[in-house]
Amino acid sequence: MRAYQGSHKTRAKPSRAVARKGRTEEALRESENKFRDLAEKSIVGIYLIQDGKFKYVNPRFAEIFGYEVWEIMGRMAPRELILHEDVAMVEENIRKRISGEAKSFHYEFRGITRNGETIHVEVYSSQTTFLGRPALIGSLLDITERKRAEELIRQAEEKYRAIFENAVEGIFQSTPSGQLIEANPALARIMGYDTAADFIAAITDLDHQIYVHPEQRREFMRALARKGIVLGFESEHYKKDGTKIWVSMNARAVRDANNATLYYEGIIDDITEKKKAENELRLLNEFNETIIHNAPVAIFILRKDGVITSVNPALASLSGLGSRAAEKLIGLNWLQNAYTIKCGLATYIEQGLRGEPFQLWDFPFITYRGDRNLYMDFKGVPLRGKEGDITGLLCIIEETTDRVKARAMLMQEAKMSFIGKLAAGIAHELNNPLATLVAYTELAGKFLRSRREYKGQGPDLQELTGYLDTIEQEAFRCKTVVNDILSLSRKEGFEITGIDINSLLDRLLKLMSMGRPNVKITRELSPSLPFVRGDLGGLRQVFMNLTKNAMDAVQGRMDATIWIRTSADTSNLVSVEVRDNGIGIPDSIIDKIFEPFFTTKESQQGMGLGLSLCRELLNNMGGTVKVVSKPGVGTSFFVALPTEFTENRGGKIRDDSRSNR
Repeated sequence: MRAYQGSHKTRAKPSRAVARKGRTEEALRESENKFRDLAEKSIVGIYLIQDGKFKYVNPRFAEIFGYEVWEIMGRMAPRELILHEDVAMVEENIRKRISGEAKSFHYEFRGITRNGETIHVEVYSSQTTFLGRPALIGSLLDITERKRAEELIRQAEEKYRAIFENAVEGIFQSTPSGQLIEANPALARIMGYDTAADFIAAITDLDHQIYVHPEQRREFMRALARKGIVLGFESEHYKKDGTKIWVSMNARAVRDANNATLYYEGIIDDITEKKKAENELRLLNEFNETIIHNAPVAIFILRKDGVITSVNPALASLSGLGSRAAEKLIGLNWLQNAYTIKCGLATYIEQGLRGEPFQLWDFPFITYRGDRNLYMDFKGVPLRGKEGDITGLLCIIEETTDRVKARAMLMQEAKMSFIGKLAAGIAHELNNPLATLVAYTELAGKFLRSRREYKGQGPDLQELTGYLDTIEQEAFRCKTVVNDILSLSRKEGFEITGIDINSLLDRLLKLMSMGRPNVKITRELSPSLPFVRGDLGGLRQVFMNLTKNAMDAVQGRMDATIWIRTSADTSNLVSVEVRDNGIGIPDSIIDKIFEPFFTTKESQQGMGLGLSLCRELLNNMGGTVKVVSKPGVGTSFFVALPTEFTENRGGKIRDDSRSNR
C-alpha cells in the first residue's frame, strides 16, 4: 500500500508539469494571437528590421507606402522607402539603435511611396531581440496632412506678419484698461516713434498719453461695448513730440466664451491732412457763399432737369421779385418756362446741361413773368460730380440793357457823322446821273415834238426807246445811291444772321469810293466764301470804320492805295484784310489804338471811338480784329469771323446782295 502510494506519487509529478507547460504554451499562443491581432489591425504602421531588411510590417505600414505586405516583408530594405536626402540620417539612427548606442528614437523623415509621392512620417523605435539576435522594432505614423496644415499655418502667419509689418495703416491691439498689446511699424511712425517696440514700451495709459480728449476713448469703448465693432471713429491724438493729429479708427472687440472683452484690435489712419482739407473747403465754401451773396451779377444754379436750386440777391433784383425771389424761383423749371423757350435761351440751357459751356453777349430776354424786356450777358458753366458726370449748370447773368442802348446810340451817331462827311461825294455822284436824266429827257421831248410836227413821220421810235432806257438806268442809279445812304443811317437791332461778306464789302466800297477819285481801292475777294455769322449793321459799321481810317491814312499820297482781301481757312473762319500804304502807326501807341477815346487825329475828325466800337462789335459776334503796322509803309487790319451757323442760335440766313430796287 505504501509502495503503491509511492508509485502513485511518482507518476503524478510529470502529469502536473505537463499540464503547466500546456497552460503556458496556451497562454503564449493567446498572447501571440492578441499581439498579432493588435498589430494587424493597428491604425499606425508597425515594422521589424533585422539584417537590413523588413522582417515584419503590418498592413497599415504597407498601406502608407502603397504596397502589399508581402511585397515588403523579407524583400525590401528601409532605404527603398526613404527620400534620398534623408537616407543617411535614417540609416544612422537604425545603426545606433541596433548596436545599442541608443535605446530608442523619436524623429521624422520623408518617405517615398510606390507612385513616387513624397510623404512625411513620424517614427518611434527601440532595440529588441528577434530569433536570438538584435533587431529594431517600431511604429510609424503618416503625418503628411499634418505637415501640410502646419505649412499652411506657417504661410498664413508669415503673410499676416508681412501685412502687419508692411501695412501703411497703423494696426494695434490694446486692453480695455489702456495698455498697448501690439502695434505695427506704421502706427509707430504715425505716432512719431522710431520703432513699434519703443511705442509699446512708452505707452502705459492710452486715455491720457494718446487721446487729446480722454472722453473720446471712453466714447470709443462704449461704442464697442454696444456694437462690438466701430467704423470710421475719429479722434484727436498726441504724437510723441506733443503735436496733435486726427485719426480714423476701424476696430472690434475680441471677447472670450463668456462674452467678456479681452482686448480691442483695429486699424488707424492718419486723417490730419483730410481734416485740414475739409476745413479749408468749409472756409472756401463760406468765402464763395459770401462772394455769391454780395456779387453785383445774378448767379443761380440749375439742377440737371432744369430746376432752379439756388439764387443770389442780385438775381432777386434783376427779376424784380425782391425778397420773394427765392420763394418764387427756387423749384421753378427754367427749361419749361414759356419766355425762356420763346427767346431761345432754353436751347442754350439744354446745351449746357449736356456738358457744353456757353457764353451769350447782349442776349435779348424777357423776365420769367413776361413783364420786362432786357439785354444780358449770360454765361453757362456745367457742374460735374466726382465721377465727371453732369450734375447741374452754374448760370451767371449781367444785365447789359444800358450798354446795348449806349452802343446803338454811338453806332447811329457814327453813321450820321460819316454820312455828313460823304455828303459832297454823294452830291457829286447824284449830279452825274441827274444831268444825264435832264439831257435825255430834253432829247425825248424834242423827239416827240418832231413827231407831232411831221405827223408821225419823224424819227424812228427805236431812238426814243433808247432815250427812255437811259433815263430809266440813271433813275435807278440815283435810287440805289439814295437806298445805300438810307441803309447806313437806318437804326437796327443786334441780330445774328448769315451774311455774304463779299457782297457786303462790294456794296460798301462802291459807296465809300464816291468823292475819293484819288484813292485806288483794290478788291481781292475770294469767290464762293461761306456765309459768316454776324450782325449786318454791326459788320457794315466795322468795315466802314476800317475803310475810312485807311482813306484818312493815305490822304495826300500820290499813289494812295487800299487793298481789301477776303479768304477762308480750315478752322471755320473767314478773314478780311484792310490794308493801306499810308503813314503807319508808331510802335509806341499801337497797343492803345483800340482803347476808347484814343485818337491820333485832329479833334474835328473824330473822338477815338471807332476802333473801340469795332472790337466790341466783333467780340459780340464771336470775331476778332488784329493790327500790323510799320511807320512809313502802311497798316493792315485783320478781321476774323466765324462761319458756323445753326438755327438754334436764333438767326436767319440773310443775303446782302439783294437788289434795292
